[in-house]
Amino acid sequence: ERHEHVHNVMVIRGSGRCIIGDEVHALAVNDLVRVPPMTWHQFVAAADTPLGFLCMVNAARDRPQLPTSDDLARLRADPAIAAFVRT
Repeated sequence: ERHEHVHNVMVIRGSGRCIIGDEVHALAVNDLVRVPPMTWHQFVAAADTPLGFLCMVNAARDRPQLPTSDDLARLRADPAIAAFVRT
């Protein structure tokens, strides 16, 4: 998904990975991730542990936008992203 607003995500439990734009990042407890406006992002827990995080945004914010078929095709053009994206 993506949004018009900026938000920050603080990992408070577990581990996993995330996509921010066209990059995949490892996640661990106490990591802080900044998601710029209109940037595709997704968070996924590691197979062996739940992933808990706080998503910090303004109280007044826009609704999430889901990717279209064309957006997914562009994202999946990158093999690292293609292996990660869940729909």
